[in-house]
Amino acid sequence: MNQNELKHALDMKDRLNKVGSGFCLAKWDQVTMHLHNGMTHSCHHPAPHKIPLSEIENNHKAIHNSKQKIEQRKSMLCGERPGGCNYCYKMEDANSDTVSDRYLKSANLFEDRFDKIISSGEGKDHLPSYLEVSFSNACNLKCNYCSPTFSSMWRQEQESSEPIMLFDDKTRERHWQYHSLQDLKNKGELPYTNREYNPYVDAFWKWWPNLKNDLKIFRITGGEPLMTANTFKLLDMLKKDGNPELFLQINTNLGVTNRKVVDFCSRVQELIEMKHVKNIRVFTSIECTGKQAEYIRRGLNYELFLQNISTVLETVPTAYVSFMTTYNVLTVPYFKDFLQLIVELREKWGERILIDIPHLKEPPHWTMNILPKEFGRYIDSDVEYMRQNGFQDFEIRKMERVREYFYNDTHNVTEEYRLNARKDFAKFFPEYDRRSNSNLADTFPEFTEFLKWCKEL
Repeated sequence: MNQNELKHALDMKDRLNKVGSGFCLAKWDQVTMHLHNGMTHSCHHPAPHKIPLSEIENNHKAIHNSKQKIEQRKSMLCGERPGGCNYCYKMEDANSDTVSDRYLKSANLFEDRFDKIISSGEGKDHLPSYLEVSFSNACNLKCNYCSPTFSSMWRQEQESSEPIMLFDDKTRERHWQYHSLQDLKNKGELPYTNREYNPYVDAFWKWWPNLKNDLKIFRITGGEPLMTANTFKLLDMLKKDGNPELFLQINTNLGVTNRKVVDFCSRVQELIEMKHVKNIRVFTSIECTGKQAEYIRRGLNYELFLQNISTVLETVPTAYVSFMTTYNVLTVPYFKDFLQLIVELREKWGERILIDIPHLKEPPHWTMNILPKEFGRYIDSDVEYMRQNGFQDFEIRKMERVREYFYNDTHNVTEEYRLNARKDFAKFFPEYDRRSNSNLADTFPEFTEFLKWCKEL
């Protein structure tokens, strides 16, 4: 963050707090809709909540302006702090000089919407400017740390497989907490299949004609959005009636056929030329290369992935490709291979190649913090590699934060948590290998001794 951005965020801090100590523009203007299971949240920090079908039957706009959000907005306008937004409030209370996401998002994404949001009051019919939507959980991959909620392939596997009994740190019991279809069903979060009528998707298309004109950023996610007809329906709708200020974004694993990627990119390029959208940014996710990437993202063809990256950048000359790494336990010895890939891509495509380096925090057996500290030598080496190979300062700082979290994790990771996560590491990966006819030790030889040690626990 540069000094101008800092000053901008601090100015916004004063404006927000004059309305209320918990007031945040994102509660009105940013929305993620998981239409595949009827969940929604504003901002990415609060947990998603279920939208009752009765609400969208009476008002299709409730897929964003749900009763729960409206109550939270009311409390913000009254100077209160809704509990779901504690991520930012805790940071601010711990250090009054902290620049939280409440200030940053409001300043950088929604500043020009301030007066409009205030005038909308609780926002029963508010039209957001930033929308992220998943139409379906249809997916061609079974990424190790994903789940049936976001992957139809994982759901299919769980329908025919016994659950894996893992430790739940909250309940202090052993049960499969992420992949149980029965748990999802009990909570009303089991996704609709592509074959089922989905009233939440229906509500979205009813809202679209009004929604389109206020949008500045529209991000399609999944599942794999290139596997759902609704993604291409959206492109058809924009061709008929576009928004020249709309910045289109998509989260895709780029593991689908090259023909499908060509079809999608050609349509997008046509929209850009027609000035029916402003531009596109393609978000994809990988944190290793070659066989390690294919192990973590089961079903991925790494060479096809690289081909599809080139297709995006060649077909849409203004497009950006942003890599969202999921830095995890298996990443640690192999992350430099990914960094070298970024260097190679930037030699050809320059600043059109972007990266982000968040670290995975759950499930516990996938976190880097279960590793012995000697694995830190890989992270140290990666930081130095980035310094020597032209990475931006803010990118290096993100990697330094990963390192800081690895070495100084005592405030987040107890020894009991670490012990149970290591036991689960020894339970999960042999079962994963059995199901996928793979072998962790052959693909990641650096983990041979660690897996053996975890099994002995």
